[in-house]
Amino acid sequence: MASSAAGCVVIVGSGVIGRSWAMLFASGGFQVKLYDIEQQQIRNALENIRKEMKLLEQAGALKGSLSAEEQLSLISGCPNIQEAVEGAMHIQLRIWKQTKEAVCVLWSVAALRFGSNTEDGGFRSL
Repeated sequence: MASSAAGCVVIVGSGVIGRSWAMLFASGGFQVKLYDIEQQQIRNALENIRKEMKLLEQAGALKGSLSAEEQLSLISGCPNIQEAVEGAMHIQLRIWKQTKEAVCVLWSVAALRFGSNTEDGGFRSL
């Protein structure tokens, strides 16, 4: 399993592709945080990941050496972008739509990771 001291992987966007990335990183033993601007989407993603991993395990097709339960324990949802990216060793952006909200998330991540003189980088008001 990857060392938790190395930080976690953050997946921004929890749709089909974001869920797939979360499963892939967890199969390698990495702690994964899922963030999405839609809180219900995070809950749905975690449930879908659980179902998919169980099916893959039953079929003998689960990636990695960890069991489905071990991999699932590595994936969590995080409703706050600032908390999600804190201490992250890698941030994977999986945002499908080029919407104002997506741009706000991208700029917020950049501001949090690279510094800003305002709490949210001033991008929530776009």
